[in-house]
Amino acid sequence: METPYACYLRLPDLLGLQRPRTPDRQPGQWADEHFFITVHQSAEVLVSQALVDLREVSRLARCGRPAAAAGSLRRVTALMDMLEAHLALLERLDPGAFASFRPLLENASAAQSSQFAELFRRIAALDCRPAREANSAEADAGAGAEVDAGGAHEAEDREVADALWALRAAVTRWRTRHLLLVERMIGDRPGTGGTSGLAYLRSRIDLPPHE
Repeated sequence: METPYACYLRLPDLLGLQRPRTPDRQPGQWADEHFFITVHQSAEVLVSQALVDLREVSRLARCGRPAAAAGSLRRVTALMDMLEAHLALLERLDPGAFASFRPLLENASAAQSSQFAELFRRIAALDCRPAREANSAEADAGAGAEVDAGGAHEAEDREVADALWALRAAVTRWRTRHLLLVERMIGDRPGTGGTSGLAYLRSRIDLPPHE
């Protein structure tokens, strides 16, 4: 009988999604490919939550709630740290073992992940300035009554800036570790999705400049 826990999390569906292409008669390779699929699927689930939180960051900033926006940014940073930990897991996959089932990926590549692409694009474009800056004229009209709030606003804005810096640093750490992982796994060979491999990844380590 299915428990309420399994029902709530839809565990039967979730645990049925790992389907290695390696035949069952090759148990060692099957286990390696299952590990590879599991780690990547888990990472995609975490990225989906990061995108939810990034949308919340934008909403909170528009509502003039910078402290809450900073809290959501810190959660996205924690998710990026977990994504880096997923790379540490993949480091436990022997390059030779990966080479054994790599042809089964055909042209599938993590570079094709629309979620990761959206994640990095959203982080690079983040603008967490509170709504009050967009309405500075109205705010200036009541400046006499807002003097005491100025220090609090400055502290909140610094909190957001620090949280955003930490998130971008986490992205750079992830990209650097990912580059090293790919270098270990496939060397200078092209990526399965047709990318140039290491050269492509090196070009993506630094986030685009943001003002």
